[in-house]
Amino acid sequence: MSIKVVRLTDAHRAELYDLLLNENWTQLANELEQNGLHVFTQYVALAKGHVVGWLEGTLRYETDAEIPGCPTPWAQVNYVLTHPSMRQKGVAGRLLRRFARDEHRAGRRFMVLWPERRGDPSGRLALFASYGFQPLPGTELLGASLHRVLTDPARPPSE
Repeated sequence: MSIKVVRLTDAHRAELYDLLLNENWTQLANELEQNGLHVFTQYVALAKGHVVGWLEGTLRYETDAEIPGCPTPWAQVNYVLTHPSMRQKGVAGRLLRRFARDEHRAGRRFMVLWPERRGDPSGRLALFASYGFQPLPGTELLGASLHRVLTDPARPPSE
C-alpha cells in the first residue's frame, strides 16, 4: 500500500480528530477541534487518501535549555501516531523521515523526542532505535542525528 506524507491541511482535520480520539488522545483532539495545533509543524500520512498517521514537531534554538549530547539548534518530535490497523507498515518511519528531511534542509542536524510510554512501549522504542535514536544522558529523551535518520539504505526514501 502506498503511503504519502503531506503537511496537515484543513481537509485532514476531521480524520485526524477521529484518529486522536481512537487512541485516547482526547486533549489533543479537543485542541484540534478548537482550531489549535497550528503552532507546530504537522504532517499526516495518507493511505488511499485517508489519514493513517500524524506527526507534530517543532524547532528548538540555541537559546533553549541545553540537553547533554544534543547539539543546538535541534528539531523536536512532539507526537507521532499511527492508526492501529497501519502499524508495522512503515507509516511512522515515513513521518519521521519527512520531518527529518525538512528540518535538515532548514539547517538542523539533530532531532530529539520523548517516547510515549503508555501501554507496552517496546514496539515504539524498537522503531525509534531502528532510526538511530539513542537515550540522551540524564533525560528521558531519545536523540538522533538527522543524517542517520535519513540515510539508512535499508529504508525506502520518504515521499
